[in-house]
Amino acid sequence: MIKLMIVDDESIIRKGIRTSIDWWALNVEIVGEARNGTQALELVEQLMPDIVVTDIRMPHMDGLKLAEQLKEQFAHIKIIILSGYDDFNYARQALKIGVSEYLMKPVGAEELTELISKLGNDITQEKLQNEKEQNNHFLMRENFPYIQRKWLNRLLKGEIKLNNALLDKAAQLHIPLHGPEYCAVVVDVDDFRLNTEHVSDREKELIHYSINNIVEEIFSSVFLCTACHSDFDNINVLLNATMQNKHRLMECCVEAQRCIARYMKLSVTIGLGQYVNDLEEVHESYAQAVYAMQCKVYRGKGQIIAYQEVESEIQGESSKRAIMLPTDDEKVLLEYLSTMDKVKIDELLDNRFKQFAQSYVSYENIKNISVKWVILSIAHLEQMGVDLSDSKRLVLNPYAEIEKYETTDDIKRWLGGLFTVFIESIAAYKNVRYKNIVSVAIKYIHEHYSEEIRLEDISAQVFVTPNYFSRIFKEETGQHFTEWLNKYRVEKAKVLLKDASAKIYEVAERVGYNDYKYFTHIFKKVTGLTPKEYRNQS
Repeated sequence: MIKLMIVDDESIIRKGIRTSIDWWALNVEIVGEARNGTQALELVEQLMPDIVVTDIRMPHMDGLKLAEQLKEQFAHIKIIILSGYDDFNYARQALKIGVSEYLMKPVGAEELTELISKLGNDITQEKLQNEKEQNNHFLMRENFPYIQRKWLNRLLKGEIKLNNALLDKAAQLHIPLHGPEYCAVVVDVDDFRLNTEHVSDREKELIHYSINNIVEEIFSSVFLCTACHSDFDNINVLLNATMQNKHRLMECCVEAQRCIARYMKLSVTIGLGQYVNDLEEVHESYAQAVYAMQCKVYRGKGQIIAYQEVESEIQGESSKRAIMLPTDDEKVLLEYLSTMDKVKIDELLDNRFKQFAQSYVSYENIKNISVKWVILSIAHLEQMGVDLSDSKRLVLNPYAEIEKYETTDDIKRWLGGLFTVFIESIAAYKNVRYKNIVSVAIKYIHEHYSEEIRLEDISAQVFVTPNYFSRIFKEETGQHFTEWLNKYRVEKAKVLLKDASAKIYEVAERVGYNDYKYFTHIFKKVTGLTPKEYRNQS
């Protein structure tokens, strides 16, 4: 409800105003009355009315003086002055003070009702507007770091159209753009994703917040600057430099590294873009800083890398970035993988990463090539029938996993570990598969030993080539297939020879030998006795 206070030295006037109008119908509550301006000021501080209706002539403090005091201390209060004097000077003073209305007594209930209704609507709209502005200010305060960060990152990436409104927006966000020169700096926490793999998002935010504060405090001691967390895991800094301080950039970088190492126990790599003279070119300095920072893939972690240092090394980089892994290398890699030759795979990785360094292949292309190797290898193993689902050490998403590694040594070590897992999976698969193949073959022999069995026949039964079957049978049983088959048939013949009525040539046929002489040769080779000698001994 709208709160109203009546101020008049005559009680009958106060009563008349209070009783002549249906205040509840106007959504108005009379919260207090006063006999003079002095008493009214004391009550206003307690009751905080929205509207004050006051007489102009009162003892101690008149209506004009009260209105002046109210406007100084409570500017939002609407003031209606009721006067029995038709004096232009009074009215002029009242308007100058900011009084809402100056009415001549006697005032009719209808006129006052209409005026209060209008002021009530104005007050309601003002309250709604104030509430909206307060909410906006609250949201702005709460989200200021986020808004500042998004805007600065868009500026650094060249996504903001530069015009006069840019400076106004930057000033609102406390981002100095005074120049006359500008430089972008990128601070990257070494091994951040690897070290925070099992850390909550809240803890990661606190780490970035702390590093951001350290960086901004150090750089702002020399430059006008703004630091913010990037869209990735870096801290971006935009510096305004002059001829007097631009040479101190490296000094600030060294101090930032020292403080972060001391207070956060973290190593950081810092990339520096070149100074530019125009805000239109800030995004170029930022791109240079990002590239310089990513050069730690070769130079190592904990470095301060200025773009000028690597610029000469990357001449012709646009053509070199197109280098991709040749198909021949892929075939060689898969061949080594099939034969489980880890030594050859390590040699191939070493040679390939040396080529990366010599050709100055970009960090992004190295990651793309490495992930391609992993995906090709997984597909190759799946074609071989190797089940990788039980391998707890195998990475499920190489695209996300490789983002944890920031140098060529880290990436190569990661690849080497994966290929070790691949080879172990192949070995385990072959061990199981050998047992399956050999067990099927032996079962077939048990059922068909009396028939002619050739190596080609048995390998066809288990769907492998004769050479492959011969090799795995020897690995699994320790004997060549023919040797094992002959021994099995001889064991069966020993049982049959115990029947004195069975002729020896019949026994030979029943265990798979159509040639009696060959049967006798094999039997003696295995037992040291001829079939006849064995029967006689038995």
